[in-house]
Amino acid sequence: MLATIHPLRSVAPVAKTASMGTCVRLLATQTAKARQSDEDYVAKTRQLFHDNRPPLPRFVVQGETVKPILSPSKFYSEMKDHIKKAQKSITLAALYLGHTENDLVEALSEALRSRPGLKVNLLLDSLRGTRDSGKGSSASLLYPLLKAHPDQVRISMYHTPDLSGLLKQVMPPRFNEGIGLMHMKVYAFDDTLIMSGANMSHDYFTNRQDRYVMFKNKDISAYYCDLVKVVSDLSYGLQDKGDTFHLKIGNGVPDPVEQSKAFKKHATKTIRAFMKKWASVQQVPDDASYDTTLYPLIQMGPLGIRQDERVTLSVLDHVLHDQELKGSAKVFITSGYFNFEKRYSQSIIHAKAANVGLIAASPEANGFFNSAGISKYIPPAYTLIEQRFFNDAKAAGNAERIKIEEYARKGWTYHAKGLWVYPPHSDLPVMTTIGSPNFGYRSIVRDLEAQLFLVTSNLGLRKSLHEELTSLRKYAYPVTEETFKAPERQVPVWVGGASRAIRTML
Repeated sequence: MLATIHPLRSVAPVAKTASMGTCVRLLATQTAKARQSDEDYVAKTRQLFHDNRPPLPRFVVQGETVKPILSPSKFYSEMKDHIKKAQKSITLAALYLGHTENDLVEALSEALRSRPGLKVNLLLDSLRGTRDSGKGSSASLLYPLLKAHPDQVRISMYHTPDLSGLLKQVMPPRFNEGIGLMHMKVYAFDDTLIMSGANMSHDYFTNRQDRYVMFKNKDISAYYCDLVKVVSDLSYGLQDKGDTFHLKIGNGVPDPVEQSKAFKKHATKTIRAFMKKWASVQQVPDDASYDTTLYPLIQMGPLGIRQDERVTLSVLDHVLHDQELKGSAKVFITSGYFNFEKRYSQSIIHAKAANVGLIAASPEANGFFNSAGISKYIPPAYTLIEQRFFNDAKAAGNAERIKIEEYARKGWTYHAKGLWVYPPHSDLPVMTTIGSPNFGYRSIVRDLEAQLFLVTSNLGLRKSLHEELTSLRKYAYPVTEETFKAPERQVPVWVGGASRAIRTML
């Protein structure tokens, strides 16, 4: 039963007559064996990525240069601090910038004023970034920054090619965002990169829990800055029109709304060229201190780019079904939205070689809880999907192997996503993911996503990743059959049919 991550490995009993020296030697021997077992697991996991075809980019770094950030407020302070320090470039990519984030924009403005050589590249989603709730939008907030520093600032708005023609005309704002979004989250400041699933708005900086991992490495930063630049080249550019702004597609790029098919063809060719270029980067350790390997992945379903999906399925098959291992691995997967894509779901439900812990938002921690209109039924839809999964795991005979927890913290919402892998008999993870995908249908089919797989043997980093997971689980509570019997968890019948119909949009 996977209720906690036990901090200590079991040690064989020692006879009462054994000397203290014998006890110490026995403990040291078992510790060495456990360490060797972990190293073997790391090597096997790395080989899984190295064997991938076509090859994945591979970066090696020192574990000490990687740091999980544990809270929204610390994430915000790190961003503000790095904006102040950046000398050459700042690259920010997110779904949107909150229309009240004046302090963040002012920090960017001050940095641009004080350092004329500084370049700022912002990439947002066109639909979400131009949606005006009556109090402004991301675009209107950023427009003065562009107007004041036209030679230093680039602001791009990606528009999905799946929303075009008649569909574009009839789908109202907010609902049209269900068709597809630019969902990547990348924050780079010179040679420092923060990978996250968080957007740039007040709740993500205060009481909306996500994940954030900082890398101090110029090579991995260069990869993601290049990725953002390539997608920016495929996007509408925010341009000054005298007293207001307008959006204009770049020269030579088909308009995603007016020329959807041509845009897809052009964009797919462009992204594949980017992937081919970076696949040639196959770094190897200079010495033993380069103990952490990074494998960046992208997923762009509308463009036929399904790299992250393919690799994630391969990893799940490896960690959940490799019964050659002695003992069961421990796997934790978290998402703000419990809506696993069918193949992910089936792989987890039928796991035979690992114990699995799943963490999702409780209804109260879902950002749509008590929202206006029909969207208030989104949390009940997730409840129904979660209940179906719970029953399927039980029917597969894996009720004890697979455990679900829900994040519930008063006044907070939950948006974290990622995967941690603990080798058999180990109390520290050796692998994690960090990025924007939620492991759900829309991450695979509709949105543009960026993720990074990290494999490490660095003890300090492993402890930090374990601490990160522990901090998330501090507010997570077990889901049982009784959970779904509670009056507040009863789901209207019509929601069941609706959830199936719009599952790829959830």
